[in-house]
Amino acid sequence: MSQFQGRQLFQKSLAIAVVTLMMGSAHAASSDKEELQKLREEVQALKNMIQQQQQVQQQQQVQIEQVRTLPVQVAAAPAPTPSALSTLKSKAGANVNIYGFVRADAEYKFKGGNGQFNRVDKVDLNGVVGPNGVVNPNSDRFASTLNASRLGLEFVAPVQGADVGGKLEIDVRGGSNSDTVRLRHAYLTYNNWLVGQTTSSFLSLETQPEVIDFNTPVGHGAFRTPMVRYSDKLGANTSFAVGLEQGRADNRLPTATAKLSQNYADGKGVVTGRAMLQETRVRLEDGKGKEYNDETELGWGVGVGTKFKLNDKLTLTADYSHVKGDDKLIFFTDGMTYKTDKSGKGIDLLAYDSMIIGAGYKINPQWRTNIAYGAILFDNSPDGKNKSLQQGWANVLYNPVKPVTFGLEYVYGEREVDQYKDDYNVQPTDRVGRDSRLSLMAKYDF
Repeated sequence: MSQFQGRQLFQKSLAIAVVTLMMGSAHAASSDKEELQKLREEVQALKNMIQQQQQVQQQQQVQIEQVRTLPVQVAAAPAPTPSALSTLKSKAGANVNIYGFVRADAEYKFKGGNGQFNRVDKVDLNGVVGPNGVVNPNSDRFASTLNASRLGLEFVAPVQGADVGGKLEIDVRGGSNSDTVRLRHAYLTYNNWLVGQTTSSFLSLETQPEVIDFNTPVGHGAFRTPMVRYSDKLGANTSFAVGLEQGRADNRLPTATAKLSQNYADGKGVVTGRAMLQETRVRLEDGKGKEYNDETELGWGVGVGTKFKLNDKLTLTADYSHVKGDDKLIFFTDGMTYKTDKSGKGIDLLAYDSMIIGAGYKINPQWRTNIAYGAILFDNSPDGKNKSLQQGWANVLYNPVKPVTFGLEYVYGEREVDQYKDDYNVQPTDRVGRDSRLSLMAKYDF
């Protein structure tokens, strides 16, 4: 019982005792009826007062119980203050996202080609003598650069009833010396349509193993070209893209491409199928510098690739392409489009098979490693051109904190040619060139 309730009960008992005493005294002192009536009225008044106090006490108790059962109200946490860059807007009102990385690369070349990063298609053949009389002149060299750094802008425009966006991305790998600004991606999107320059739909970056070398390994492609593309979903895990793309400069018509992607269940990875079709045109000359005949053949290609996550640590990748009459889509195929037939007035398109397999292993949240192998086999390469290219590599990457990555990678590769003779009319000791390099990388993503 509360103190308030005890106090009320005491007051009620005291009032009744007083009234009873007064009634007894009045009855003993006088029998006057008016006095008795007056006493009765006072008793009734006291009873009414006690009843009112009981009602007030009951109402207060109900209110206390109602307050006790109300849910506890917790003040909402204040919304975080957005950073200046997260709220960046263009003059037209588009939301702008800035991204990119600063990257430093160093490389020691035991054997290889002229320049940093992968040049396996042009490595020195064994025994070849350079213009200064040095055998294998590009061996035992050190190189470093920061020109692989990248800067990009992504845009999302506030257009009612439409999904409008775009991207602009550059690096400093342009020009003959790889030291000028180069446009990588530049496109706009409107709902399912894309217009501009980006990676060809015939390629499958999502099914390639991780590599440090900026020029990427044999068997890989990352050709970026102007295009018009339409993409959409066929289901929750299935998507497609079809488009017309700028291909070889001599072609009269754009290249038609198509790609189908299917995600595995539970986010285990993806499988892709691709196709391309183009009219490959070659402009033959009469030996006097005047064009006299345009030869055309049907060029085409198909590809399939997959990336599958076996568990939280191990991921496997594989990709294969067969291409005929094109030297743009896959790296290290320059000049492997056609050769003239026996008449000298016609062409035979060249074909090749490109493949790459790899495995990536996540040691812990900071460390991961990759090992892979790639190859390109040319079906009917002309004399003096590469007959085959192959390359293997292994790397280890370390993330001490999320935006910072350090990497170490070793690459070994070979190229083989037939009937080779260099510009100095010197025959090498054999027709194989070897690529052997150790690379270091440090990168900060922002």
